[in-house]
Amino acid sequence: MGKIAFALGPLHFYWYGLIIAAAIIAASLLALWRARRLSLPAATVFDILLWSVPAGVVGARAYYVAANWHIYRDNPLDALRLWQGGLAVHGALLAFIIVLFLYARWRRIRFWTWADLAAPALAGGQAVGQWANFFNQEAFGHPTGLPWGIYIDYALRPAGFDQFDYFHPVFLYESAWNLLLLLALLAAGRALRSLPAGALFLTYIILYAAGHYYFAGLRLDGETVCGVSLARLFSILAAALGLLLCGRRPPAEEQ
Repeated sequence: MGKIAFALGPLHFYWYGLIIAAAIIAASLLALWRARRLSLPAATVFDILLWSVPAGVVGARAYYVAANWHIYRDNPLDALRLWQGGLAVHGALLAFIIVLFLYARWRRIRFWTWADLAAPALAGGQAVGQWANFFNQEAFGHPTGLPWGIYIDYALRPAGFDQFDYFHPVFLYESAWNLLLLLALLAAGRALRSLPAGALFLTYIILYAAGHYYFAGLRLDGETVCGVSLARLFSILAAALGLLLCGRRPPAEEQ
């Protein structure tokens, strides 16, 4: 399957971008639905989306470009070619947290309340967004003969794996993990009012990081620094921070 979904004249619409857009829409609809269920103002959701979506895209691209600077060093303008792929969820997540924190301070709203609302939406968006890797033939693992193995073009196979055609679709496994995480967070969210503020969001961070750490270890691709996987390092730091914050109930004014 090609990377281009369709074309309108000179404009080409890539599967990667369409899937990422679908992930953003899915996350936004989930956030709006939860806001209605929790009697929180939808206008605030739209305000947060207005700032966080562009920031998330910029953060995701900036993280990826920084981690793969050797690719863009000679042609820096290629960093603007988003349709060719190359977004890192870590950068998007960091950008979202920063934007939400600053927005909460600016509007004097409770950061942890809105972080809890966003947690299932983030998991849902990730479950959808992982499929962008399918069309770019990314996020795959070792060769497999299983029926759901993904075909990888010869030019994209890592060195030493040229003779294999089908590989584990790690993106599919992580998508399923995020879907399960979404369902678990929605179930837990029914008791949100009886939970400490921030509990749902921190649970998302810890469980997402644990899953991402595991699946990053299955991949044959991925960014490394001095032989250390950036994805696994980020996951360790995120999980550690989440566990640290779990021991601290936010002050009443922050809840």
